[in-house]
Amino acid sequence: METAPKSSPRIGGMLVGYHRLCPRKAWWSLRGIWMEQESDTVALGRLLDQAAYARADKHLQVEAEAPDGTPLIGKIDRANLREGVLHETKKGRSCEDAHRWQVRFYLWLLHRNGVARADGSPFVGQLDYPLLHRTETVTLEAEHLAELERTVAAVRQLATQETPPPVLTKRSFCKKCAFEELCYG
Repeated sequence: METAPKSSPRIGGMLVGYHRLCPRKAWWSLRGIWMEQESDTVALGRLLDQAAYARADKHLQVEAEAPDGTPLIGKIDRANLREGVLHETKKGRSCEDAHRWQVRFYLWLLHRNGVARADGSPFVGQLDYPLLHRTETVTLEAEHLAELERTVAAVRQLATQETPPPVLTKRSFCKKCAFEELCYG
């Protein structure tokens, strides 16, 4: 098994989601280029996160190590520890596959740390879309474990690339992406 280099970046849930959505976005982020601070959409999402739920339940931070030694970190929006549910708040569903993988990543961190519900069953995730009045349950299944390991390895490899991955064939979500100008000029 390949081991992570000593200078391996700490990989978080947002990077996993970015990689699932667009490896180029993940590459820019790995280089410290975060365009979201200029994005009205991201600012609205932060306000929604702050206003939607009680502050005491928010921002649980979890660290773990991937099987290859890569350091992992997760900043979970909120957790109901009694019920064993992690919550991730999102504004809209346009990137829902990336959202699911971000939540699975957080569930994986708990799994890697041996954290389970009081009855021994694994935590579950919930994607909360307050503006849409919708929720979606996300679970971590056995087949997701290998995919998360592959994704972490791919993100770690991106960190070593000197040039960004090629631009994606333009997708509808690219128009709202904070990195759109960097990719498409």
